[in-house]
Order: sequence, then structure tokens, then C-alpha cells
Amino acid sequence: MQPDITAPGVSIFAAYSPVAATAIGENVDYYFLSGTSMSCPHVAGVAAYVKTLRPHWSPSAIKSAIMTTAWGMNASRNIGAEFAYGSGHVNPTKAADPGLIYESTKDDYLKMLCSLNYTSQALATIVGSTFNCSQESKLNARNLNYPSMSAKVATNSSSSDITFSRTVKNVGKARSTYKAQLTTDPRLSVRVDPNTLSFNSLDEKKSFTVTISGNNLSSISGIAAASLVWSDGSYSVRSPIVAYT
Repeated sequence: MQPDITAPGVSIFAAYSPVAATAIGENVDYYFLSGTSMSCPHVAGVAAYVKTLRPHWSPSAIKSAIMTTAWGMNASRNIGAEFAYGSGHVNPTKAADPGLIYESTKDDYLKMLCSLNYTSQALATIVGSTFNCSQESKLNARNLNYPSMSAKVATNSSSSDITFSRTVKNVGKARSTYKAQLTTDPRLSVRVDPNTLSFNSLDEKKSFTVTISGNNLSSISGIAAASLVWSDGSYSVRSPIVAYT
């Protein structure tokens, strides 16, 4: 599901190139700008901030922290809903201490690309080294250990169940118990198994599955969204769930 996150990007007062300034007929060093090019440096700054506090975290861990601590947004005000703002609006303070993280490795991404039928030549171009796909190395894109969950439903599909597999790592309190909290679209039924995760130490990992179902998912027009929040009373770790046609 893309984008991953949204950040301040409207009427941002930013440094402006003197070369570009001549194109707008102004001789300025700063200008009000809007767009992705303004949001991106905000998120990059948040990532750098988290990295200073968690220097050993991988890029995917930092991304997970930023996504799962974001403020939820109102889909009724955004036509594209999750496909417009991803997990929500970035929250720098919360991102520094997310409680749980979803982490993916380079091999996970390679296995996902194998499942999407990328050729060995294409993979070599992407990663700069040889990687040969095998049946065992394939990982369904739906099961990449990503902080959000999305699945395309074929309009002629008769299947009513879609399952995601995920693993979280405890980076909050050594001893903690998280319970699953769900918000759902009336057209969806969401099940989490197990719905309680108990940790005894930091960096401990626990796996779970999320299954969405409905009377006929293929009848969904556009998207149907839900969310999963793992909460231990102190931390709230949120993942959006989207089914779309």
C-alpha cells in the first residue's frame, strides 16, 4: 500500500534556488511551496531524529516506527483515503518510541520480488549482485513483514478470506502484554490469531496472522479499510488494513 505516510506539505516556507526564482519573476531566497517535495524532507528529518535515538535500528525498523505511530486521518475528508495518506500523519515524538516494530530484511524483499516474477537479470540490476529465484525463495507480497496490509480482490473472485502473516519485535517494555484492538468497515470481518502477544524481554519476536473476510469481497467498490492496533496500555501500534478492487 502506498504512500506509507503523510507529512506537512502545504504552504511550507522553504529555501528557494535563485535560478528557479527567475522563472517565477521573483528575486527571492525563500518561497512558499506545496507538494511531496515539501513533505519528503519532513519525514527524512523524522527518520534522522529516530536514528539518533535508536542508532542500531535498520531502515525498515525506522519506517515501521514512523508508520505505526502516525495519527489516523479522516477518510471522509480524503477521497483517496489510505491510498492518499497511507498510515496517517507523521508523529515525530511517538515515532521515537513505538513499542513494537515490523522489520523486513533485504532477503525478504528479494523473495517478494521473486514471487512477482522478476527475472534473475532484473534482480541483479536492482541489488547489484546475483540472486536466483527458486520456488522455496518466493514470498507472497501480501506476507512481506510490512507495517500496513493491503490486498487486491479480483472482481470475479469467489474467495471470501484473505490472510496476512506478520511478526513484531518488542522494543518497548521488557515484560509486556499487547492485545489486539480492531476497527472495521461494515463490509469486512477481521480476525487476529492470536489476539494477545506476551513478551518477556526486549527484542523478543512474536508472530500472528490477520484474516479479513466478507460475504463477497469481490463486490467491494473502490476500497474497504480497517485497522489493527496492538496496545499494552502504554503503547498503541497501529496498522491499516485495506481490501480493494
